Amino acid sequence: MAESNMYRLAMRLAGSTDPWQILRRTDGGPGITTNLTNPNEVDPDGQDSSMLLTSIDVGGDVSIAFSAITYDMIIRNVMGTDWLVDGSDSTLSTIIIGRNTPKLEFLVTYQDVGAAGKSYVIKDANISQMQLSISAGDILTGSFSIVGEGYEADYDASGDTFTDETATKPLNCAQDINQLTLQGEALIDVCVNTMDVTINRNYQGDPCVGELVANQFKGTATVSGNISLALTEATFGLLQQSINEEEFTVTLDMTDGADGNQYLFEMFRCKLGVEMPSGGRDAVLRPAVSYTALKDSVEGTSIKISRTLPA
Repeated sequence: MAESNMYRLAMRLAGSTDPWQILRRTDGGPGITTNLTNPNEVDPDGQDSSMLLTSIDVGGDVSIAFSAITYDMIIRNVMGTDWLVDGSDSTLSTIIIGRNTPKLEFLVTYQDVGAAGKSYVIKDANISQMQLSISAGDILTGSFSIVGEGYEADYDASGDTFTDETATKPLNCAQDINQLTLQGEALIDVCVNTMDVTINRNYQGDPCVGELVANQFKGTATVSGNISLALTEATFGLLQQSINEEEFTVTLDMTDGADGNQYLFEMFRCKLGVEMPSGGRDAVLRPAVSYTALKDSVEGTSIKISRTLPA
């Protein structure tokens, strides 16, 4: 009987012969799903007499506890450009939204099935969406969604090599969030309960006659999220500011403690949607704020991610 601890997910650039990078995860993984269609022919006995394979879905969702370095290639793919090293600081690199996305491939192995395990590969894959979720008193969690255009259903991984999982620690929302800011005309200093940020590349499947797996086309990059914060005099003003269509800068700065690996998410032009709270007895009242990041003409992107990885 197979068990989840013996499920291994690994990744590398599509078409590469490099070692597979074993990925850390908390749940989920990309799969191969066969879809059968009944031709609905009339049967003299009044029974179904045929089912045909008409399409195959390739991909799936992976849940994670976010840690430094581990998901840099995932971020690179969903952002659509390369990490660029700051010329004056070799430890600092940044990445913005683009359209040049080197495809990936993912290897799934059930290590306790059979004597040597059984594997399949998701080929020509991209990350359609990535989300990070910050919650008070919890670990910084996230997820990413994989869409593929090919597969190998029975892959022999016996001759392949593997790079071990990264050893960086999962980020802690209580101790590793340096700063979370919401700033319009003035910086709002407030207690934030939860926040999330989602980068969605809006891939669209395009099935073709004669092919089982649909092609995937990248759409508009949308960056959005939600913030739950305490109701104060400052945050009460967010309702009128939303009505006035004012723009805000949203930033998230985090470091994994003594290791010093730092990630900074910056969204320079955000429009807010605000839902004012109601509550029952002894309830903490929190406005629900949604935000959408727009392209900034100076930065050329709706979101910029900076990372500092000390040597």
